[in-house]
Amino acid sequence: MKLHIASARVFAAAVLCMIGLALVIAGCGGGSSSSSTSSGGSTESSEGSSGGAAGEGSSSSESAFPKAAEANAEFEERPTTIGIETPVGKPIPKGKTIDFIQCGVPACKTEGELFESAASALGWTVNSINAGTTPEEIKAAYDQAIKDEPDAVLGSGYPRSLFNPELEELKAKNIPVIEFFVEEEAGNGITAVLGGIPTSETQGKMMADYILAHSTNESMEIGVVNAQGFETVTGTAASVEKVFSEECSGCKVKKLEAPLTAIGKDLPQRIASFLTANPGIEWTTVGYDDMVTGLPTALKGAGVENAKLTTVNISTSIAPYMANGEYLQSTVGSSFPEVYWRGIDLLARLFAGVEYKEDENDSTLPYWTVTKETLPTTEEEFPVVENYEEQFKQLWGVE
Repeated sequence: MKLHIASARVFAAAVLCMIGLALVIAGCGGGSSSSSTSSGGSTESSEGSSGGAAGEGSSSSESAFPKAAEANAEFEERPTTIGIETPVGKPIPKGKTIDFIQCGVPACKTEGELFESAASALGWTVNSINAGTTPEEIKAAYDQAIKDEPDAVLGSGYPRSLFNPELEELKAKNIPVIEFFVEEEAGNGITAVLGGIPTSETQGKMMADYILAHSTNESMEIGVVNAQGFETVTGTAASVEKVFSEECSGCKVKKLEAPLTAIGKDLPQRIASFLTANPGIEWTTVGYDDMVTGLPTALKGAGVENAKLTTVNISTSIAPYMANGEYLQSTVGSSFPEVYWRGIDLLARLFAGVEYKEDENDSTLPYWTVTKETLPTTEEEFPVVENYEEQFKQLWGVE
């Protein structure tokens, strides 16, 4: 199983599919990186300024920030529940057909398989529609769903601006639509959003709490690496800054705004240059796991020795960095299996005619801060909740 701690590869793939196109996604542009510095809630432009000498991290028991240490201690405990407690309680109709709008890169195939495994337990069928690699193809995929007239439509990572007319048609046909990992609100054709804005905010808080829990320096410098135009990553970065402004008034946040086009290309070098220019930075939050891939090599090549990193998501590509003590200290978030099975749980309740508000509450998703000490394996993907399938099936009354 893959631990995609929320936000991750599916919307990364979705957004990256659109790189280089004349896409009208706010903030998606520019081929250069920029940096800024903030302290006490204000932000000013900064070009490569440096701070004091980086200090050593501390254990949470030595933290100068007890509130953050307490919150972090809870997040470092591996969750044992999926966060949904109420059984469906009524017969769940069988034979439902669900269309999944699947982005056109191999990474998204895994997400379709998760939906299929959950739906099959209820006797449902999932039809994956290839959304290709262009805005036109994404729009066409939703058009295909309209023609299919399924019982529901699932989408992940795409902004509604690309298919808003199609949402209106689906709404007119009374076809529910659930979107995952988007910075959108439910309504106007979207029945529910899972892994949305609250998830981005929680992930940012988790990274900030982890840093503060392992720090004694009340005037430290923090680096935040953002991907311009990647809404969920930007939301998480904003949450990091918010926590530091509230809990460490003497801390300074220095931000690297990297273009989406740098991911999978020269982003490691950009981050290495950013940290070289700002040697006072003790900790750095990096958008999500794909933005960390290759970074230890770049940091070593640039002579950066004391950087400490945390990110959203963990995969077999970056887990060895953590296990081997190569800069990466923790990863945070919730995982795709639990989120996508929750989406099927929501549909089960909707079709059974029972309340599904419990599913919509992102705060009850199982979030986990993974560290070297708690990393289950570096060789295969894993969920947050080990027996999540069994727990959902119990709620549905199926074997």
